[in-house]
Amino acid sequence: MNGVPAKNSEEKFVSAHHLGALHSLVEGVWNHISYDDPLSPDTVLITPGHVHWDLVKMDNIVVFDKKTESYIGDARPLEAASYFHTPVHKHLDTHKCVFHIHTPSITAVATRTDFVFEPRLTQHSCCFIDSYGYFNEYDSLQDELKIQRLVEAFEKRNLLFLKNHGALVAGHCIEEAFMSTYMLNLACSFHLSVFSDNTQFDLIPTEKARSMKAFFYDGLYMRHFDGFLNHLNSL
Repeated sequence: MNGVPAKNSEEKFVSAHHLGALHSLVEGVWNHISYDDPLSPDTVLITPGHVHWDLVKMDNIVVFDKKTESYIGDARPLEAASYFHTPVHKHLDTHKCVFHIHTPSITAVATRTDFVFEPRLTQHSCCFIDSYGYFNEYDSLQDELKIQRLVEAFEKRNLLFLKNHGALVAGHCIEEAFMSTYMLNLACSFHLSVFSDNTQFDLIPTEKARSMKAFFYDGLYMRHFDGFLNHLNSL
């Protein structure tokens, strides 16, 4: 790493990929991030297809134009990335950055039917209290209708579990989306540990969980992200 802090949206986008790889949020070369460029409102930056997050660079980022609904330049995302990300950015103005990942822990929680995600379990899961959901449609709907329902299910939520397929995590900025994704991966790991052992457990009181979520999104996530970025730049 060059030790220079990210200064613009493309640099932040690249750094988010490198942080994800460093913290084991990526699986192979088929996970993806999308980001509404705050310096160019009609532009969405997307992970290049078949590229490991460690190898995402300024010159291989996919650029999507929302006005023309077309790609700029030669880089292209995976088909699944286009399928999930472009409709969300087109219809949900609050979802400025979206991660789609399927780490083992997140995918296991999305797949299990003997329990559902419990946002009051740990401080990590509190980040999603009142704002998570499940999208359980699979192949029973035509693609256009399925995407419409997915967008509707994701609206007013920052977490949407996809049946057998990991999750979508959104944020108002790339820092928020990254830290939410990081917290989700930890939350799901604790879920599997607690629920798989079939042990007794306590839950955080609902109002306390809500206050913890509010504190996290009131600026703590940004300080966390800056700390992560400082570590990345020191390597």
